[in-house]
Amino acid sequence: MPTWPKDTQLARNAFYGDPAKGEIAPQMVPVVPPFAMYYEGRRVKSIMFHRKAAPALLAALNEIWDYCGRDQKRIDAAGVSKYAGAYNHRMVRGSKTKWSNHAYAAAIDLNAEENGLYAKGNMPQFVIDAFCRQGAMWGGWYQGRKDPMHFEFVDNGGRKPKSPAPIFGRPAPLLHTQTGAPLDELEGHPAPTAPVPDPQAAPPNVQPLDPAVPGDPVLYDVQQRLKARRYSPGVLDGKWGSGISGALGGFMNDRGLVLTLPTSVETFHGIADQVRGELARAEAEGWYRPVSEARAKADPSVLTQLAPEIVPVRRNFLAALWASIVAGAGAAYQTVSGYVSDAWDFFTEHQDVVDDHPGLVASAWSHLAALPAGVWWTLGAGGLAFIAYNSWRAIRTSTLAVQTGERQ
Repeated sequence: MPTWPKDTQLARNAFYGDPAKGEIAPQMVPVVPPFAMYYEGRRVKSIMFHRKAAPALLAALNEIWDYCGRDQKRIDAAGVSKYAGAYNHRMVRGSKTKWSNHAYAAAIDLNAEENGLYAKGNMPQFVIDAFCRQGAMWGGWYQGRKDPMHFEFVDNGGRKPKSPAPIFGRPAPLLHTQTGAPLDELEGHPAPTAPVPDPQAAPPNVQPLDPAVPGDPVLYDVQQRLKARRYSPGVLDGKWGSGISGALGGFMNDRGLVLTLPTSVETFHGIADQVRGELARAEAEGWYRPVSEARAKADPSVLTQLAPEIVPVRRNFLAALWASIVAGAGAAYQTVSGYVSDAWDFFTEHQDVVDDHPGLVASAWSHLAALPAGVWWTLGAGGLAFIAYNSWRAIRTSTLAVQTGERQ
């Protein structure tokens, strides 16, 4: 079991980093739940969590999944699929100096509807035990102000789970061939011990930041996620510029984030935690950049203003389309055999000019001359159709970028 810090700001800062200095966001990784979870009715793809606590969170969720027999209906009935948030760059309610454990990306809330602050709650014991087995603290153990939806990875005072871990999917214990007793209960036959997992090692579905990012990894992460929300951050390189400045400003405005727009990577880190937290909420909600009805319909005049390259591409599309149609029709009704014959006659009359192997050249040319004229017209029609198809795709891509708001 991992050793977690005491629930004091000094201990948490030393273990996880200081939220006030922007030290949390660079250490956050996405954890993919083993079962379906929903935030306000929308499916949660991943939970952003501190890299030191992410393996323990995943282990607790996996234990819950095993306890329920990997049955989504049992998960839903227990209320565990009702995700109520994890990372949130904020202070403890009612305090102006003490950071919440949510600000460290080391806490998660479940089923807030039935387990809200001060409520008695109905959090299942197997859920409490799953987190307790990872050494986590449960808000239902608080003195005075109960918070039964809340689990945080800080020292839990040595509390132990009340039930054994589920054995779903594990092999049956080895039995002695004569007595039938489990081997680990017999002297001289100690049970084989499983290797102790490294608490710092990320499990398979905890994804660290890309170490090959050319610029700042936190900024690179935000650029990628803004682009996925249909903003235009420019080149995804982890470097500050006008593209990311405009995209970040638009996102903050659309989401109501009252923050000072950064002017550099250094000032960006001052608000990185808040931005990534809001991005995590937007992702959990399935939210995308809002667009007006006029933009969503994108009539030709709007498209021409915002994506002027569409005009020549559309002309190329129409020209190539009609040319491919004409060439295809010509392939069926016309032939160029006469021209091939004239060319062959000219070639044979001037063989003395070509210092080569006439037999080989004559053989190759005869095969080409024997091809039906329709073959040549079909090849031409196919090439023009390919140009028309690529032009259509370019038009469609630019149109969607305008309609979704990605293209401003």
